[in-house]
Amino acid sequence: DSLRRDRGLPRVTAMTLKAGEVRAYLLANGVTKAQYDKAEGRGLSGLQELAESVNCTLKDEETVRMAVAAASAEKKATTSEAALTPLTAEERKRFAAAFEHFDKDKSGELDVKEFRSAMLDSGMCPYPYEQEELFKTADMDGSGTITFEEYCHFIQVYRAKQS
Repeated sequence: DSLRRDRGLPRVTAMTLKAGEVRAYLLANGVTKAQYDKAEGRGLSGLQELAESVNCTLKDEETVRMAVAAASAEKKATTSEAALTPLTAEERKRFAAAFEHFDKDKSGELDVKEFRSAMLDSGMCPYPYEQEELFKTADMDGSGTITFEEYCHFIQVYRAKQS
């Protein structure tokens, strides 16, 4: 059922978003549950006003759905991170030495070429098309480089997938 049908709102708009999608979208954009509940009582216009108060809109349904899907995927990734085996102090020390070794330009971050060398040297032999995907996976903040923390996280995820 759409938000309109859930709340008995008149058919003023062709909005087909479900109430759960709207709620997830607004909560993901910083709205509190109390704010949502209050705005929901005012219907679609109240929810749109609330969205605008956090620089969002409910008018672009595709954007709302994409944001909800991304938030859901992030939540799943965060949940699965709980299953990652924490690194020991000794492992962090070894990884720091390896990271410094591969950081040829001493920038404190690995670029694509340095990351590829690290993968190959550690016994990972991904195909060229896989290397790009692995780099994007490791580059959690999308900066185009991999920090030491991202490097450690990538190794943890990779080990978890291998076991």
